[in-house]
Parts: sequence; structure tokens; C-alpha cells
Amino acid sequence: WRPRPREASRCMAPGAQVDLISYLSGAGLAALVNFPLWKAAAIGQSGFTAQGPTFFARLKVLLGPPYKGVAATLFGMTWARAAIFYCADAGRDRMLALGASPAAATALPAVGISTLVQVVNQPIVRGTITIQDPSSRHAGLVAALRHIHATRGVSGLWHGTVPAVAKTVPKYVVAIWVWQGAGQEAASANHQLRRVARDDF
Repeated sequence: WRPRPREASRCMAPGAQVDLISYLSGAGLAALVNFPLWKAAAIGQSGFTAQGPTFFARLKVLLGPPYKGVAATLFGMTWARAAIFYCADAGRDRMLALGASPAAATALPAVGISTLVQVVNQPIVRGTITIQDPSSRHAGLVAALRHIHATRGVSGLWHGTVPAVAKTVPKYVVAIWVWQGAGQEAASANHQLRRVARDDF
């Protein structure tokens, strides 16, 4: 027994055959669950002060409400992660069809799309991190972006893009490599099980 061409393509490349809704829903759920941890990391890494008389009071400031900019943060995280994984999978399929090596087909789309997404998303990242400062008086993302633009100009909206790319791109390349490798192993095992089951009958 041999898989039909379309079925084989689906099993070899786990991503491009999956509808975009799956990527968006998975990325959105991950962003929602991890938002309190992201908020704590944003406060800690940016040098903001989480004031409180006790350790647990400071912990509440880090992890608890108010969740400023939660909608913008979830939007930014969701579309970015969905775009990265979806386009990396689709790009891999396309490059393999053109005869590229598996290594190049995995790495190049992942590097390209994750870099592009980080650059496009940087103003949202800047604004949402700014309003996580417990002492911030900005009402929301728009107010923070206006303040950054007024004080630092347009370039201020993309301040820190290079370090952000250097931090996030390798992370996503490794994640995509593991995701695609795991998908191929699962597909191979599924084919073996189906062939054994067919032979038994």
C-alpha cells in the first residue's frame, strides 16, 4: 500500500494542509493563557518597579490585574505566531516542491517570516510593554504610541527592533524545526500503523 500523492503531501508537511483557523485559534489560546506571565516578564525585563509591602503584594502587581493593553497584546501575539507557523509550513512545502533541501526549506521560510513579523509588530510590542509599567499614566496602547511618537519620533516606534529580532527569530526557527520534525515522525508512524492494519485484513 502506498499513500496517494495528496495524502502523502499532507503527512510529510504538517502545516500547509491545516486551515488557517487552526493556527489562529492555537496561537490565540496560547497568548491568552500566557498573558500574566508575559506581563510579569515585561515589567521585570524593562526595569519597571513593582511596588508592594510584601513579596506576595509585589507578585500580585506582576501577575494580577489591571491587564492594560490585553486586547492589543493578544492581537499582536496571535497574528504573529499564527503567521509565523502557517507561512513557515507553506513556505517549506513550496521550497520542497521546487527542489530545495529539507534543511533550507525549513530554515529559510522560518527566518524570513519571523523577521518580517517582528519588524511589523514592533510598534505594538513597544506600546504594550510601555503601558505595563505600574506607574504609567497612559490609558491604553494608542496613548502610549502617541507619547512615543511625540517624544522620540517615528523611529522610536521601532526602537529595539534589532535585539528583538535577534532574540525571537532563533526561538521560532527552533520551534518550527521541532514542530515540523515531530509532525513528520507522527505521520510516518501513522503510515506504518495503517499499513500493518491493512495487511492484517
